[in-house]
Amino acid sequence: MIARLRERLRYRRYRRAQIRQSRAKRRKDASFRLVPFVGLIRARCPELGPAAAVLCIGARNEVELDVFARAGFGNVTAIDLWSDSPRILVGDMHALRFPDRSFDLVFASHAFEHAWDFAAVAAECVRVLRPGGYVFCAVPTGFEVSEHDRYDFKDAAGLLAYFTRWPVTLVDEQRLRPGELSVLLRLEP
Repeated sequence: MIARLRERLRYRRYRRAQIRQSRAKRRKDASFRLVPFVGLIRARCPELGPAAAVLCIGARNEVELDVFARAGFGNVTAIDLWSDSPRILVGDMHALRFPDRSFDLVFASHAFEHAWDFAAVAAECVRVLRPGGYVFCAVPTGFEVSEHDRYDFKDAAGLLAYFTRWPVTLVDEQRLRPGELSVLLRLEP
């Protein structure tokens, strides 16, 4: 019982630190990074039309929603641990409050490396994904793990290791610049 209490307290400290970081970056315009990511999704996932249900994890601000809207996606839900926007729901990637098979795409730009327990996050992503759906993520690589940046997946194989329980295939892997990896996975139908 004491061990569980300690773990809950550690998790609360982790959440507070992540929220501080999210709030500090809430005005950052990451569209320079997001536009190519959404373009890649458009090119590699042509079956995802305007009605495709998209979940953006760790959106911070409305920039991701706007980039998806300009790319023709009209059904986008965004979450973050903290939000000052009515367009972004407060939510935790470790315990998504959506029904099973709710989304066609789970999108996480520079969010997965912050996970407390990435195995739990991977399970949640697969749970809310429809068969045939996609997980896209961009993560930094080659950094020193810290309280804030907790996972260095190193490469696509490092990320895929968390998805081996499910029929997931690697659709695309790119090194866009040194120290940044993007990965597109598909949950087989």
